[in-house]
Amino acid sequence: MPVTRRPARPLLVAIATLTTLVTPVTFATVLGAQAPGRPSGPPPGVATGAGGAAGPGGMAAAGPDSVTLQSQAIRVFLDCQGRARGCDRDFFVTEINFVNWMRDRFDADVQILAQALTNGGGGSEYTVTFIGLKRFQGMADTLTLNTLPNDADDKVRRELARISKLGLTRYVARSPIATRMQVAYAAPFGAQRQPQVGAANLRDPWNLWTYSTNLNTFVRAEDRQQQVNGSLSFSANRSTAEWKLNFSVSGNVNSSRFNIPATATRPAFTVTNEQRTYNINSLTVRSLSDHWSAGLKVGAGYSDFLNQDAAIRLQPAVEYNVFPWTEQTRRQLTFLYNVGPNYYDYQRETVFGETSELRFSQQLTASFVSRQQWGTLNLSLDWLNYLHDFDRHALTFTSNADLRLGRGFSLNINGSAARVRDQIYLPVAGNTEEEILLQRQALQTGFRITTNIGIRYTFGSIYNTIVNQRFSSLGSSGGRFSFFFF
Repeated sequence: MPVTRRPARPLLVAIATLTTLVTPVTFATVLGAQAPGRPSGPPPGVATGAGGAAGPGGMAAAGPDSVTLQSQAIRVFLDCQGRARGCDRDFFVTEINFVNWMRDRFDADVQILAQALTNGGGGSEYTVTFIGLKRFQGMADTLTLNTLPNDADDKVRRELARISKLGLTRYVARSPIATRMQVAYAAPFGAQRQPQVGAANLRDPWNLWTYSTNLNTFVRAEDRQQQVNGSLSFSANRSTAEWKLNFSVSGNVNSSRFNIPATATRPAFTVTNEQRTYNINSLTVRSLSDHWSAGLKVGAGYSDFLNQDAAIRLQPAVEYNVFPWTEQTRRQLTFLYNVGPNYYDYQRETVFGETSELRFSQQLTASFVSRQQWGTLNLSLDWLNYLHDFDRHALTFTSNADLRLGRGFSLNINGSAARVRDQIYLPVAGNTEEEILLQRQALQTGFRITTNIGIRYTFGSIYNTIVNQRFSSLGSSGGRFSFFFF
């Protein structure tokens, strides 16, 4: 008698599928198994030792030996700070697979601290510090990498991975897997040895100048509201060890229109808003010593928001860094003082009865920056006052802290608090309800406070470094897979 097979119920199929997805994978399989379609044998540049054919990262294929070797590999924590756009952890895990990647520095033997600052060419200077922990306590190395402003993210991350391999060599050499490692050198094409070219012999047709332009437009239109925003900027920069020159021009126009429908008590009407801002700025800085710098800031601008048809500023300045500037990627404690004239031509008469005025001001800024293995801390305290009236002043404190306080626990604090008494540009006529709602011009205030506090705690496996990007378009938590759309 033929047996009729009933179709599987959708719910049972879903449960069976989920069960398959969450089936545990053995540690040996994760660490040593060859990926489907990957040729057997060691990858290029990796030695094969006793215990079978080498698997990924120079480890033997799945088996007791590979598990033992992998468990003895050093533990590494990747810590990217600043503008390190090439720090792609998934890429590092895939490319540097002869170490165990940790999700918390408290479990690591080595912490890779990657920090980036903008260099004179408009790109980034990466300072990659290898900090020994636990059994490597007291060991530390630092490598640097310079990138161009137009370098693709893939090129940057490959270069970061390359120097990370170099930096890890010292630590891997002191681990049991050292016998399975080899070092290779890629010689220049067509030559066995090339003479070194010193910086003095370089011929730069741009004389170290870099230029950048940026054009942005934004348009949003609906039946009852339209918004158009456009911005254009140009900058030129030149940096040497002795001089720093910056020049920039920018403009922004923001136009909005709102169609208000009629009601029983009033007819329909339209509200429009247009805000324009234009700026020209230049900065010249001369390095005087390892701690001292002197400079000149010159600027001119136009701002509807600040009630200014013209604003011209000339500010000589001096700066002192408690730490040598050679340590700028790790820590800075600077004191910057500038003083000079400011000329304002106002769109509307101010609360002090002025349509234009020339006022001298002074400003002192203390700033502390620290990028350490425990996190990043940025603090600044800024004082500004007009010399003709010390009651016209502003005191601002800002903070940005990302602190790793313990195993899996981190605290992020961003905020600013300001005492505001320097608004000499406010119009005497005040602002209409429409201008207030549209934020067309600045409003009188005695303080400004912004704050953001976040706490993050991560727990679970410290060994899982499998990279799986399937369905990544839904976001890391599947947030785009929702019953509600906005």
